[in-house]
Parts: sequence; C-alpha cells; structure tokens
Amino acid sequence: MLKFIDNYLLKNITTLSIGGPAKKFAAVKTQEELVQAIQYAKENNLDYLIIGGGSNLLIADEGVNALVIKNEIVGISASGESKPTPEVPVKVKVKSGTPLQALVDYAISHQLAGLQKLAGIPGTVGGAIYGNAGAYGQAISDHLITVTTLNPNNLTIQQFNNPECRFGYRDSIFKKTHHFILEVEFQLTAGDTIELKKEAEQTLAARLIKYPKGIKCPGSFFKNLIASDLPAEILARIPAGKIVYGKIPAGTLLEIVGAKDQSVDGIEIAPYHANLFLNTGTGTAKAFYTLAKEYAKKVKEKFGVILEPEVQLINLPPLL
Repeated sequence: MLKFIDNYLLKNITTLSIGGPAKKFAAVKTQEELVQAIQYAKENNLDYLIIGGGSNLLIADEGVNALVIKNEIVGISASGESKPTPEVPVKVKVKSGTPLQALVDYAISHQLAGLQKLAGIPGTVGGAIYGNAGAYGQAISDHLITVTTLNPNNLTIQQFNNPECRFGYRDSIFKKTHHFILEVEFQLTAGDTIELKKEAEQTLAARLIKYPKGIKCPGSFFKNLIASDLPAEILARIPAGKIVYGKIPAGTLLEIVGAKDQSVDGIEIAPYHANLFLNTGTGTAKAFYTLAKEYAKKVKEKFGVILEPEVQLINLPPLL
C-alpha cells in the first residue's frame, strides 16, 4: 500500500539540505505505484513534483503545496551473458530511479565503456537524462538508444529514440514535455575493466577537489555558456584561453566579478570555485537565492550575458 506523508520536510532528501515541507510526500518503488501516486494527485486536485536523488534542486523555504513523488524505481539488466567484444555491443537497460553511480559501476564491472567519466555525479539515471548530465567531454546521451516514459496526461507509455530526445547541453525534450522517465536503454562497447576503472578513479579524484565529501551543495549552480551561441561582441569580452570543450565556464565569469568566498547568512560561494554555492549548515533557500541573484546580475552587467541556472528552482521566481 502506497504511503502518503503530510508536511514532509524536503531538506531531508536534497543534497543541499534545504527545502521546506511538501503538502504530501510519497516514495514509489514500482511503475504501478507511480501511476497510483499521480492518480491520487489528480483525484485530490494536487499539483505534483517528481524528484530523484535530490541533487540539482533549490526548493523554497516555504516548501511546495503539492504532492512530491520520490522515484525509487531501480534495476539494471544487460542483453546476453557472454563477454562483450568490439564487434558486438551490449545493450543495457536501467530503471530511472537507479543511482547514476550504480550504473557507472555496473558498466565498469561488466567491461563496458562509455559511462566511466560520469563517475561521482550525484542523483539518479532519470535525473541525469532529464538534464543530459555530463563531465569531462562525456555525456549520458552519448550511447543512449531509447528512453521509455510515462505520459502524465493520459498515463500511457511512450518511447523516444535518441534524436527524439532532443538532447542539448544540460537539456532534453523532457524539460518541456514533463514526461516521467521510466527506463533507459544504452548501447555500450567493450572496454578493459582496469583501464575503465582507472579513468573513473581519475575523474572521481578531480571531482572530489571541487566536491569534497560531506559538503552540502546542489552541484554547479549555473550552466556554462556555449561559445558558438555567443555573438562576437560578447566573446570579445571573455578572457583568452577560457573556452573549455567549446564552453565558457560560468565559474570563470563569476570569479572575475568577485564571487569567490562571498557569503550570505549561512550560504557561501566556495573560495576555490566561483560556481559552487554551499550550505554551511544554517543556510536557507532565501539566502542562496539572494547570493545567486547578486552575482548573476554582476555577470550580466560586465559581460552582457545571462547565466542560466543548471539547478532547478522550485517555488522560486527566475533569477533575472
């Protein structure tokens, strides 16, 4: 029997440890429970919000007047039992509530390449697809074949192939359709477990410099800028040599306007990375929002660009 909890504090399940109460809360472990939860919301005239691992979220201190559904639908399976070869790629299916790290570990242990640089990214596979997560030149969409979804309007199952997902930088069609991602299928090629593990460990070591264990943060707050999307007059303002993988790091622009090591009421910007906003333990969504808005405005004034949050703002207005 699906359990609905009243006034559940969302800070308990966000990596930022910030977020007020949800009017109703339920954790779903099967597709059937998900459908039950959505039907409950509709029958009770409630808005609903589906979340995964709680990363990439800034939820208002007032919480949300809605049913919050936590996705705990997990599972990984692969086609065939034989050892993968370069000639025969392996198809891997994964349920959307599976932690992304669990999928990375599975691929490495089964000698499958293509996901190892995603090591250390928090959250679930569904959340990673929703925002097309990536790192160090590798994106989760690179080896994706299909995404199976639930259409929340009529509760029918739909399938999207890779082009239909309209993946972009930290973007997908699911940010517009709001279909619930149920399962994802990847096609992965053979790799050497030792080399894959080495790549993953190097990636994780680099991430731990930016995200030490135990810090309370939602991930990088602002999206990087795609250099090719910017007009020449804007690019002329950007310091030379600051384009990485075709992107201008938001942290570079924030650092130039003095964001590093700034703080407001328990929220601080890391002294070593200007796009990393941290809850020191007493921070609020209001303080976080205030600090982010202040430095987004400074970047706009200096460089003429609007930084777009990578983090989802829940029950909060746009920054600019």
